[in-house]
Amino acid sequence: MKKFLSMIAAVALLLAHTACTNEEEDYRTYSVAVQLLAPEVTDIPIEGITVTATGQTGTALNAITNQQGIAEFMLPEDIYIFTASHKISADGTTYTVNYKHQQTIAKQDFASNNTLNISIAPVLSKGGSQVILKEIYVGGCPKDDGSGNYQYDKYVVIYNNSSQVANIRNFCISNAGPYNAHTSINNYVDGQLVYADQGYTPAYAYMFYMTKDLVMQPYSSATIALTGAIDHTITYANSVDLSNADYVCYDPEDFWNTNYHPTPSANIPSDNYMLASKFCLANQNATSWSMIGPGIFIFSTADKEPLAYTQDETNRHYMPGKENNAVYAGAKIPNEWILDAVDIWGADYVGTSLPRFSAQLESGHIYMTNKLGYSIYRNVDREATEALPENEGKLIYNYSLGTTDYQGAESTDLSGIDAEASLANGAHIIYMDTNNSMNDFHQRAVASLKR
Repeated sequence: MKKFLSMIAAVALLLAHTACTNEEEDYRTYSVAVQLLAPEVTDIPIEGITVTATGQTGTALNAITNQQGIAEFMLPEDIYIFTASHKISADGTTYTVNYKHQQTIAKQDFASNNTLNISIAPVLSKGGSQVILKEIYVGGCPKDDGSGNYQYDKYVVIYNNSSQVANIRNFCISNAGPYNAHTSINNYVDGQLVYADQGYTPAYAYMFYMTKDLVMQPYSSATIALTGAIDHTITYANSVDLSNADYVCYDPEDFWNTNYHPTPSANIPSDNYMLASKFCLANQNATSWSMIGPGIFIFSTADKEPLAYTQDETNRHYMPGKENNAVYAGAKIPNEWILDAVDIWGADYVGTSLPRFSAQLESGHIYMTNKLGYSIYRNVDREATEALPENEGKLIYNYSLGTTDYQGAESTDLSGIDAEASLANGAHIIYMDTNNSMNDFHQRAVASLKR
């Protein structure tokens, strides 16, 4: 009996050993190293990206890339789809970078202790601009005694609309010609904008450029004084204080009218002065940012030196019928350099206004009533902003600083979020960026610098 039981035990042990061996074979894993190749548009490290390996049998495993962009897996046999996605920013533009690769993992492909190496090339899709125009204040305000309006206090606010640090070489700002939207007919022939399909937009008359890189932290703003980087409220209470602007368009060698361009506040470092490149004989002594209906855009010349590029006669544009007339000259700015553009139409001239940007850059326009201290302010992307987990309890609602437009209709931020109050409360705001100013902006009753 004991001998019989011993035989049964031996058979059971053998079966158990066989089952264990088969089980080990069935669940044997193999070393796979997936390398994500870096996009050519940036030198941003590709460390810390989650790579997912999804098998046909339902297996889904994640691994994180190291400094070399390599994610390491131990995978059982199966057919896998490897995927990864992240966002990067280069020269002010945000890109979504996607990776996708299918690979069969099979025993016969592995020798002892071998690792299967897979490289996946990136596929980029261009998203919205990383740095955008958040606010434009150019219409002036009433003088305190009601005797007229004051217009030497123009500014714009730019904003890093992303979670990554922005580092932009050769940042520039200019206006599309002509200065006012209601005279845009001067750039039309047979009903067509003459440069609409030429791949460029002319910077009209002049542009200003930074002499150092523009660096902006995530979800941060920077104020650029277009004219008068001083405290204008000392003279007119309805105006704004630009003495603490981050940057100022100031180049007295080209523009010396001190009404428009007084010596900037000592609070602004001289290396934050944006210098001018002037290529038009009109308005010799002062810049002419329209207070009625400007077309303002920001751009980066990337590796091109801004002054040399815009002074090169081969890059010159003239309004139709005004060829070689320096009064009507502009510089051709390739559309791929343009970060953001806003076409503003004066409320009193809507019927005669025409677009100054191609539809690829700006498919709409926003109306402005000037002389009342209003600004053009960007709307909040409510869904994207509320989706940020760090915003819990920090968003302020019931926004009430909208106005009426030229037809008497409401012009306001339909998100209901008070962006400036929320930013002051520590929230991160993501603004609308659809390349249609009619959707992306509204008219704000009080310039944000006045709070």
